[in-house]
Amino acid sequence: MASATHRATAVIALTSAVLAVAACGSSGRHHSAGSHGATTAKVVPRRIVHAPKRTLAVAEPQSNGIIWVLAGGPSSGLFEVDSLTGHVVGSVSVSGAARSVAESASGVLGLALGTDRAGALELMDGRTSKVIRTVRLPAPARDVALGSDGSTFYVLTGWATAASVTIVNSQNGKIAGTVPVPADAVSIAPDVQQALLYVLEQSGEVSEISISDRKVLARFSVGHEPGMSLALSPSGSTLYVLKGTGQIANVAVVDVATESVHRVLPAPSHCVEILVSPSGNQLYEVVGTQDYGNIQVFAL
Repeated sequence: MASATHRATAVIALTSAVLAVAACGSSGRHHSAGSHGATTAKVVPRRIVHAPKRTLAVAEPQSNGIIWVLAGGPSSGLFEVDSLTGHVVGSVSVSGAARSVAESASGVLGLALGTDRAGALELMDGRTSKVIRTVRLPAPARDVALGSDGSTFYVLTGWATAASVTIVNSQNGKIAGTVPVPADAVSIAPDVQQALLYVLEQSGEVSEISISDRKVLARFSVGHEPGMSLALSPSGSTLYVLKGTGQIANVAVVDVATESVHRVLPAPSHCVEILVSPSGNQLYEVVGTQDYGNIQVFAL
């Protein structure tokens, strides 16, 4: 796994593109989150932040506006982007097996790795870009999320017929537990109490799974489109679910208490991930193609 680093103090010009924002409503009832009573909002991004082409994922936006962006391709890397100016202020080469990234409150980066045969969580110091330790996982990694305590990483891993979430303490690299999840899980989000996991499946179903006893507590649909990415508001009251295809996608806004979609937001073409700002007032929609990348910021 490559860990050679370099710091860039000059502004790196990145390719930008005008994206067509397309949205489509979801339908169906099935215990809800279909679109009973839901409406598609017509909104435009508050701003668009340039990102590297082939952007795969981004870490949690920090209070100072810094976002770590993971970009793939022939040469994979993590790029430290100032979301207010769009400038790249640092970068580090990483393994081509990198699939997702998250950042702890203390500045530890959790880089989820997945190959055809193995998976790992690489813990890196965000200030120095040095690898602290590597935690072996039971299967190739698909996604990584940060707990509300600011130090626990939840890593979704899986083979074709089985998947699970490995809970990792970022301070010592120790595994605190493993929770089985549906085999087609694509994205996860722990609740605010870190007592259960919201698990998005490729089918568009969302499962609520207890971390302590591993039981499925609830299961509901957010529409017929394929699921892609999941994000939870800081208050824990709202789930944001990215679903659709590369060309046409939308974000279902789900009330956690009722497990129903009460609003549908647009998503740009080639959207690959969504995140919520620390304040809960902004939704970050991440775009990545072979030719361009950006982060579109919408007001909530």
